[in-house]
Amino acid sequence: MAAYAYFWGCYVPARLPYMEKSTRAVFERLGVDAVDVEGLTCCPEKTMIRNMSHRTWLLTAARNLAVAEEAGRIFVTPCTGCFSTLKEAQVELDTHRGLREEVNGELARVGRRYEGGTDVMHVLDVLYQDFGAGGLRNLIAYPMDGMGIAVHYGCHLLRPSDELLFDDPLWPSKFDELVEALGAESVAYPSKMECCGNLLLRAGEEETAQAMCRSKLGDMVEHEAEALTVVCPSCMMQYDNMQHVLQRAGEDLKLPVFYYPELLGLALGMEPDELGIERHRVDTAPFLDRWRGRRAAVDLVRSEWNYALLRACAECGACVEDCPVARADPTFDPNALVRALAAGQVEAVLESPDLWKCVECYTCTELCPNKYDQMTILRKAKRLAIARGLAPAGVVEGMRAFREKGRLTEASVAQRRRLGLPPSPEAAAEELRRLLGDEVKGAEEEGDE
Repeated sequence: MAAYAYFWGCYVPARLPYMEKSTRAVFERLGVDAVDVEGLTCCPEKTMIRNMSHRTWLLTAARNLAVAEEAGRIFVTPCTGCFSTLKEAQVELDTHRGLREEVNGELARVGRRYEGGTDVMHVLDVLYQDFGAGGLRNLIAYPMDGMGIAVHYGCHLLRPSDELLFDDPLWPSKFDELVEALGAESVAYPSKMECCGNLLLRAGEEETAQAMCRSKLGDMVEHEAEALTVVCPSCMMQYDNMQHVLQRAGEDLKLPVFYYPELLGLALGMEPDELGIERHRVDTAPFLDRWRGRRAAVDLVRSEWNYALLRACAECGACVEDCPVARADPTFDPNALVRALAAGQVEAVLESPDLWKCVECYTCTELCPNKYDQMTILRKAKRLAIARGLAPAGVVEGMRAFREKGRLTEASVAQRRRLGLPPSPEAAAEELRRLLGDEVKGAEEEGDE
C-alpha cells in the first residue's frame, strides 16, 4: 500500500469538516498510511483561477505537487475538483518536459522543484485500487443488503477522461461497485451522469441550480433510492444544503445524502457520531434507523452462526444444482434461505416452510470446501425454529413420541406376527428419560443440542 498525503482543499475543512472526519476515521480503520503535510494552498480551483490565468493555475498546482514529492508521498483528496486540477496539472507537467523546466525555474524562487515523482488519487481511487470492491466486501461487518442507494459521480471525477483516467466517462462502474461492496443496491436512474449544477451559484443562477437539484433528486426518488451518495464537496453542498433550502421553502424532498466514506464507515461497524453524520442538513434519521435495525439483525445472526462463512456460502451457491430436493422441486432454493440469513432476515427463514425441505442428505457437506455448507447452516435454523414453536406438525409429533416413548413410532404387532417376527423389544423409555432428564426439553427451548 502506498504512502499518502492528505489534500483537503478549501471547502472540506471550512464548510464540510464531516467529510474530513469520516475520511480520517475510515482510513485509520482500514490501516491506510495517510498523513497531513504542511505548506499546501488551494489546488487551485479551475473554473475561477485557471480562467483568470493559466500560468497562475499551473504554478500553484506545481508548487503543491512539489510539496507532496518532497514528502515522498502521493496526494489523496476527497474533493473531485482538487483531484481534477492536480491531476490535469500533473499530466501537463509530466508530458511536456520543456514546460516543466520552465515552471521549475519559477518554483526555484520559493525553493521548490517538481520532478514528476508523485501522483494524485481520489479517495475512491485509493479504496478501489488498494482494497478493491471484493476486498472491502470481506471487511464489511454490517452489510446494507436490500438498501437502495443512488450514486452521483460528479463531473470532475471522470472528465477530462484522457487525463484523469479514473473510469469510463460515459459508463463508469467503480463507484457503483464500491457501493455494492457494502451489500447495497446501486440504483439505476436516467439522469445519473448529469451535472449537479452547484457552480451555477457562483454565476448568480440560483434558480437554475435549484431546478437541477430538484430534478435529479426527484429522478432518484422515483426509482426508489433510499439515499444518495457523493464524493465531491460541491455536489454534497448542492444535494444536502440546497435540498435543505428547498425543504424550508415547502418542497417535499427527503432524500438523505451521504459522502461515501460515511456509508463505508457504517458498514465497517462505526457509529454515526464517529463519522460526523449529525452535521448533515437533510435528516438522515430514517436511513440510520433502518441501518440500526439491520445491524441488530446481523448481530442476532452472528450470535448463532459463523457470519463470515455464512456470507461466503450465500455468495457461492455452487452446490444448489447438486441438491436432490432442488432438482425435484424447482421452487426450492436452499441458497435463498442462506442469503436471507446473511441479510439478517432470521424470522423470515424460521417461518418459511422451505426450511424443512432440506432433508440433510449431506450432499452439499461433501462438496463444500469450507465445510460450512447449506445443510449445516439450515440445521441451526431448524433448531431455532423448534425452540420458537415454528416446526411443522410432523416434526412436533416426532419429538413428542421420542420424549414420551423413546421411539419415533410404535411397531405393529399384527404385521410383525404375519411376517413371523417376534414381538418388538420394549423401548427403555423410562430409563432414557432418567438419563436425559430435562436435556431434550431444554434443547427444544434453546434451539441447541
